[in-house]
Amino acid sequence: MSSGKPLRDKITGERTLYEGKAFDFVELTLTQPDGSTRPRPIVRHHGAAVIVPLIEQPGRSPKVVFVRNDRHTINDQLLELPAGGVDRGESPEETAARELREETGYAASSIYHLISFYTTPGVTDEFMHAYVATGLRHVGQELEADESLEVVTLTSSEVGSMLDAHELTDGKTVLALLEAARQNYISF
Repeated sequence: MSSGKPLRDKITGERTLYEGKAFDFVELTLTQPDGSTRPRPIVRHHGAAVIVPLIEQPGRSPKVVFVRNDRHTINDQLLELPAGGVDRGESPEETAARELREETGYAASSIYHLISFYTTPGVTDEFMHAYVATGLRHVGQELEADESLEVVTLTSSEVGSMLDAHELTDGKTVLALLEAARQNYISF
């Protein structure tokens, strides 16, 4: 959602430094009110989707399907919800369904939109769409060649305990879980 307010610095140029599959490295030229210019490196992103996959259990809160992902940028593994970049010509909902299947091995009978948000607007224009997936059936993982993910299924109370203990540190995961709870898809 735009504030409607004009920027103080005007974007007067843009140069692509590197063009990738999911994002590009770009250098903007910003012109300040006094007429001076300065470079601003950013990442242009094609968008992404994150999914809260729920395994329903009659009479109990659903289980949540996560992936344990190697994150070389922080030299650690993170427990996070399945997510991925929007491919050209693909809607964010199609991305959610594809990434759910590829990363967890589950397909969903229903996918519902939760919220959309900028991930890190100081660095990138990435706009992420969060969904909840229900009616899961196992169809088998379809990992890409460079992916190595472990599927982890947790009870709602385990997820709540991990949130309370600050053990889930991936921003998209925390936000999507809290929004799913706010919309009554899950309770901790």
